[in-house]
Amino acid sequence: MKNQNLKENDELYRWDDTPDDLYCPFVCETDNPEYSLEKTEDAVAVCAKNVFGIPSLYPWQRLAIANILDAVHAVEARIEAEQIELENKNGEDSDKDAKTKLLQKITSNTEEEKITSLYDEDGIMRGRQIILLPTGAGKSLCFQVPALLLDGPTVIIYPLLALMSDQFRRMAEGGLEPVIFKGGQTKEEREAQLARMEGNDGKPPAKLIIANPEVLSGGTLIDRIAACNVVHLAIDEAHCVTEWGDSFRPAYLELTNIIKKLHPFAVSAFTATASPPVLQRIAEILFEGRAHLVRGESDRTNIIYFVKHCRVKNPALLEEVQKRKRPMVIFCSSRKGTEQTASFLRLRLNDENIRFYHAGLEREEKAETEKWFHEHKSGILICTCAWGMGVDKKDVKTVIHMDPSPTAEAYIQEAGRGGRDGSIAEAVLLWSPADKKRIELLPEKQRLRAGVLKDFAESGKCRRAVLLKALGETRAEASNPDEEVIACSGCDICNKTAVQYPEDEKLFIKLIKANKRIFTQNEAIDFFSSKKTFWEAGDVKRLSAELLEEGLIRKLKTPLWKDKLSV
Repeated sequence: MKNQNLKENDELYRWDDTPDDLYCPFVCETDNPEYSLEKTEDAVAVCAKNVFGIPSLYPWQRLAIANILDAVHAVEARIEAEQIELENKNGEDSDKDAKTKLLQKITSNTEEEKITSLYDEDGIMRGRQIILLPTGAGKSLCFQVPALLLDGPTVIIYPLLALMSDQFRRMAEGGLEPVIFKGGQTKEEREAQLARMEGNDGKPPAKLIIANPEVLSGGTLIDRIAACNVVHLAIDEAHCVTEWGDSFRPAYLELTNIIKKLHPFAVSAFTATASPPVLQRIAEILFEGRAHLVRGESDRTNIIYFVKHCRVKNPALLEEVQKRKRPMVIFCSSRKGTEQTASFLRLRLNDENIRFYHAGLEREEKAETEKWFHEHKSGILICTCAWGMGVDKKDVKTVIHMDPSPTAEAYIQEAGRGGRDGSIAEAVLLWSPADKKRIELLPEKQRLRAGVLKDFAESGKCRRAVLLKALGETRAEASNPDEEVIACSGCDICNKTAVQYPEDEKLFIKLIKANKRIFTQNEAIDFFSSKKTFWEAGDVKRLSAELLEEGLIRKLKTPLWKDKLSV
């Protein structure tokens, strides 16, 4: 087993040598004699099976869980030992703040504390970890199982209200009785959650506390949570720390201060997708540059990748929707785009099982839409990234991107909404020359990251390999013929079905070429839209205008064929 600290310029290794049967000497609380200590000492397996109904865990789950448990118990042992020393030195009436000061010292991750060398020896450093696992690999179990095995509460920070609500529902349905803190709660709702957290409602204190960065960044709530002696802080979808914290959600940059205020014994940052620079930035923000990395496979082998090249997207979208399986998710880059696309599909398909979702909806609208889609077997949800991150609808069969994601990480995350039940799912990117132009006009840093999507669409290389290479997967492509590479489990390039040019462009040019000097632009629009099932006159007008502007077709000026089209 390789243990490592993530430092500047360190190479990131994949955990491909994880043992299958990590031993964990902690006891899961259970009344079932079948799972007594005499039967087994593997409390992690007992908890996973007895509480969550999971017969076995992946090796990377076992590693992440063991790191959390080891780190927490290492801190507890240090506290106990040094507290005994303080009591022997100062007597029974030692400083009441001594334990807090000691905890701050032990869980601090700064050079000036001069205890860095003890982190690796005690296993405490393994409690400062970034856990990089594929979508659908069971990240939630990595913090839910330890939460039931530890004495204090676990705080889980989620980026989106939809995700918070979804996880709260699932935990509650599983009998875990979590608490949730988010914006918009009434005074009565907040007080009820505080009573549940602190055990003032007649039940034991809550083991799981759900929150987002904003609700912890101001006010006295964080002091109430800190008073509960948090043992583990889990940050889900941790790539948001860098992607959003550096732009429109500065509360993510406050996570460093939140960690210091809560003083958790262990901190885990979970993400499904992060390239080496993103991992480094997460480490800088959360762990002052040093973190333990646990990395599973980034490849979701049950997702098949396709790219649909087109000039005009509505007809291409309609064609893809007609031939792909449902339930289906369609990602758009803007709120307005989700509403317009939903309206367009409902009208053209005469289908009411199509809804939109974005951050501008009222809380009740979001909850109702989430519930509708979660239970629907043939629904189509058109959404922005506000829905997609981590919301667990297992049976999504198709994910279509009307607009390209801004980064490879975001695309894999969103495409990963499909096939979470392990079944085959298809991810389709609609790609146009306009998308390429937009990327080329971005500032340099954004352009470099968004450029991966251009390579994904246009390079002609295995789609999967392009994405995996962007995530730092060393086996994505071989630098020499003898090197082993990850075999593609499905993309249109490797399946020899890819069409690497805009099909609508070719069809229109073919029409004009076969009918030189026959049609004017309006006549060609009428003829083309009458012959093509998915096309409306407005779509053809846009297509013909683009082709004229770029000189791929032209209007003749001679008197005999004035305004007639030619190639």
